Amino acid sequence: MQKILIKKIVIKDSPAFKVACFEPSPFFNVFSGASGAGKSVLMESILALFGLKESNAQTLEATLELYGIPEEFQGLIDEGEVILTLTKKDKIRYFLNAQNIPKKKITEIFAPFLKHLGTKSYNSFKEENLFFALDSFCSAQDSKHKNFLEGYQNAFGAYQNAKNALKKLQEESLKVNELKEFLQFEIQKLETLNPKKGEYEELLVLKKEFSKKEKIAQSLQEIQGFLSQTHKISNFLNLIDCKNDSILNALNELETICQQESERLNEIESIDPEMILNRIEALSTLKHRYGGVDEAIETLKNKKQELAKYENLDILLKESQNTLNQCQQSLKKNAKTLLESRNTHLASFTQALNNTLKNLKMPPANISLQEISPDLWGILGNVNFNITLNTELKNLSAGEFNRFSLALLLTQNTQTKNQSIIILDEIDANLSGEESQGVAEVLYQLSQNYQIFAISHQSHMPSLAHSHFLVQKQPQGSQITLLNKEGRIHEIARMISGSEITQEAIDFATKRLQNL
Repeated sequence: MQKILIKKIVIKDSPAFKVACFEPSPFFNVFSGASGAGKSVLMESILALFGLKESNAQTLEATLELYGIPEEFQGLIDEGEVILTLTKKDKIRYFLNAQNIPKKKITEIFAPFLKHLGTKSYNSFKEENLFFALDSFCSAQDSKHKNFLEGYQNAFGAYQNAKNALKKLQEESLKVNELKEFLQFEIQKLETLNPKKGEYEELLVLKKEFSKKEKIAQSLQEIQGFLSQTHKISNFLNLIDCKNDSILNALNELETICQQESERLNEIESIDPEMILNRIEALSTLKHRYGGVDEAIETLKNKKQELAKYENLDILLKESQNTLNQCQQSLKKNAKTLLESRNTHLASFTQALNNTLKNLKMPPANISLQEISPDLWGILGNVNFNITLNTELKNLSAGEFNRFSLALLLTQNTQTKNQSIIILDEIDANLSGEESQGVAEVLYQLSQNYQIFAISHQSHMPSLAHSHFLVQKQPQGSQITLLNKEGRIHEIARMISGSEITQEAIDFATKRLQNL
């Protein structure tokens, strides 16, 4: 189960903050304050922690609760409480529980857990995200939909594998004769040479012995001449009554060694040195080409297996085509089931999305699923997701993009708590009061399942936030303060009336927070 929660953030030596530390709510966190106090610097620091921005601080640290790490990173860090640290000295370094992790991996690890909506957030309108929202909604309405989606995705994966396997065989069949001739040539060359394990090393030893054969023979002749006089040593020992068997035994042992070496030299003498050198050269070429004699022997085995496959290519082609046909039928069946399930809930999904869009003062969405040619099917299904809001999505303004993104997130109707973090850069900037109120209400609803960090210049989000932080500029660096009810009333009144706070603004703020 995917889950992330920021429990604490520490910032040191940034352009705005000398030292700042705060503990956010698991739900809706809003940051306000006068212009230039450091709100944007704070948000950039949070993004930098996850590799989404360049760091503006010397040290950043977050205490996280983290579960559902992507499979490829499991084992790199343990799930549960995780300390994520960024330091910026000679260069930027990231640490997870004091273990140094490259920035690229940090970004990859946390990508599934973050949703960053800035002034140019167009990623939400990739088709896969639209389908994800629809399928999440469908799964919430009918638990079987998840099985339909997984069934289609598995069938599509099997179809793609079968298609690629057949294509590869077909490509091989076009050049099979050439491949067979090449393999036969390679096999014949290796079989003719017929290398043996350890042979190359043995021949190198033999070559070395050839190089010192003459010196050994000369020395052997001298020793044998000496040994022919050993009877004199025996007589001498007898004359002086010295019975030293160890000397005689050593001489006998030396004589045995000389006899063995003489026989070995006779064997070497019968070997053609040129033949040895040619064999070493041939095996050396083999080592250079295949990495070693053992590798060449393994290559010969593989080449024979590959040749056998080509000899049976027609059978393999037929089997591969049959497999592809079966996968295609399974894919069509699963595609039909998935589309039927999507169409069943499409009207409800559209209505739910439009209800949220209405609250956000956005035009209603028109959605349709258009079937496409089977050769264009993809992992998303057998249809295109067509959606307009009185205009194509690409023509929406940046603010409209972000509000539509929020509507899409809310319509997903996820049941998982804290599955990801939403980071918002002044999403209510340049919005009317009604639009800002709608955004605040949607964020409040989303905060039941997401941890939200948002900057606001209007009173609506702070009025609904679970935690309201004030960012204030101070002589020793800006400070981040968690406001109590009285502090929230005062800050909301300031946001309404400006630096000269009026009684009317205080009364309005008090009313907005009366249920706090």
